[in-house]
Amino acid sequence: MNERLLEPLKYYETEGKATHEKNVNEYFDDLVTKSGINVEENRATVKKYKKENDILTGMDKKLSKYKTAKVFLIIGIVLGAILTLISFVSFASSVSTGAILLAIGVIMLVLCIMLLIKKVNPLIKKTGEILEVQRKKVNEILNEAYRQMAPLNDLFDERDTITLMETTLPEINFEDSFSKEQEELFIKHYDFIDLESEECSMTKLLSGKFEGNPFLFCQCLMHELKSQTYHGTLLISWTETYRDNEGRTRTRRRTQTLHASVTKPKPFYHYNNYLAYGSQAAPDLTFSRAPQVKANMDEKDIEKKVRKGEKKLKKKAEKAISTGGTFQEMANAEFDVLFGAANRNNEVQFRLMYTPLAQRNTVELIKSKTGYGDDFYFTKQNRFNIITTDHAQNWNMDTSPDIYTSYDVDEARRKFLEHNMAFFKTVFFDFAPILSVPAYLESPCKSLEKPDTYVSNYPYYEHEAMANAFDKAQFLPERGIGEGILKTQLIEKSGNTDHVAVIGYGYEAYDRVDFVPTLGGDGRIHGVPVHWTEYIPVQRTRNVEITSTEMSKKEYHSKNGDILDQVSQYLRGMIGKITN
Repeated sequence: MNERLLEPLKYYETEGKATHEKNVNEYFDDLVTKSGINVEENRATVKKYKKENDILTGMDKKLSKYKTAKVFLIIGIVLGAILTLISFVSFASSVSTGAILLAIGVIMLVLCIMLLIKKVNPLIKKTGEILEVQRKKVNEILNEAYRQMAPLNDLFDERDTITLMETTLPEINFEDSFSKEQEELFIKHYDFIDLESEECSMTKLLSGKFEGNPFLFCQCLMHELKSQTYHGTLLISWTETYRDNEGRTRTRRRTQTLHASVTKPKPFYHYNNYLAYGSQAAPDLTFSRAPQVKANMDEKDIEKKVRKGEKKLKKKAEKAISTGGTFQEMANAEFDVLFGAANRNNEVQFRLMYTPLAQRNTVELIKSKTGYGDDFYFTKQNRFNIITTDHAQNWNMDTSPDIYTSYDVDEARRKFLEHNMAFFKTVFFDFAPILSVPAYLESPCKSLEKPDTYVSNYPYYEHEAMANAFDKAQFLPERGIGEGILKTQLIEKSGNTDHVAVIGYGYEAYDRVDFVPTLGGDGRIHGVPVHWTEYIPVQRTRNVEITSTEMSKKEYHSKNGDILDQVSQYLRGMIGKITN
């Protein structure tokens, strides 16, 4: 293992980031060389395209102005005609007024018609014709740029990002897919906790091993039923009798706007990304922690927090002694407070895990401004660990080359660099709480015995990820609204194919109105209308076959032709086909 990883933050700042950027640029340069494209020729074509496209944009704006002028001229014609008609009526009451209106109307009518026929319409026609010629010219140049870039675009592969990660960090090895065998071993040797829920649909996965320890990056779509408050109003009025200052009886009209509300259930959806990591270190230890240091806190704020937190930990330790508890405060109060794992269940194993080096690494990570600071949640349940970070919630886990495929070699390089550097940073700082603890990086010691058979080739994680790789409309109820959740059930395993039922859960929405009894200022009860939406659960089931191909997308495409259609989908070495 790279010993410099034992100080992960220092490694990233002094070596990791720069090394990965170098690897990314060299990888791109190598692809350019292999493709044989003429870079300067492409740059010249792109420059020409942008110049001609600017001309096209200018002409498009000019045509838009001419069309706007035409609208105003038509309005002028209509107004001129109206004034002319009004003038004839005005002659009956005032000859001078009628004459003025007639003159204005006729002049406006004639002038607008002349401008429209002689000037604006010809300009629109001529500009439109030139615009079409220019658009054709621009498209031809763009197609030429794409033709020049085709050899390079064809070399881009979905494993580019993975290969680069493994080049910079050889300790990490990504796998094409997460098999049922891997899940079983994860459960047996690392206490893997099945996080399956009817309210969660797995949308994306990345699995692999770090120094032999299994990990799984997951993105799931979460469904929740929450309360939504709807508001309504009703304007009421009434007549009231009163006496004025002179004692006379009078009446007046009063109005009031009544307000009412109702609270009803409504489905909400959000994505959750997390890292699951297996390690045999401290196998009996459990704890959890949440971010303690806010982004706007300076050193003085942190010191104040540590002093205050240290007092609480002392009280907790004193209480544990008196009640027979096991909690003991750490000698390093800064670590103890900022890490915040006060619910740990095994002090001996916690200290074996968090050595002085691990404590220093963790505190540096929490306080650092280099990465993302203290934005991570950490749960350890025996040999199973879950890291959830705020920064990863916006992470694009996709490694598709569509992200950086381009007609412009320089734009392709920029997108390639941006995507891969962002990917590296996100993955590294998701791993950072793990890397901070050397014990987590020790190679596993386990029996490699494997069950003879498995009920399926893939676990439901991959089944759901495959279903979500399709256009979800293929599985959701036809009249359903919103995101919807896709869940799967194994039907049977047949060789290297899993037959799976995909159940799409959604809602149909119906407009409703409640009349809420509300007391008005007139002393009467009024029904205030409050419009709300009722969501009725609906579902739909379709069957999918998921088959292992052991091919890259490019290899499969070359052998089998187009795979991106409505009933079939490729995903990390698997092919999914809708069968009903």
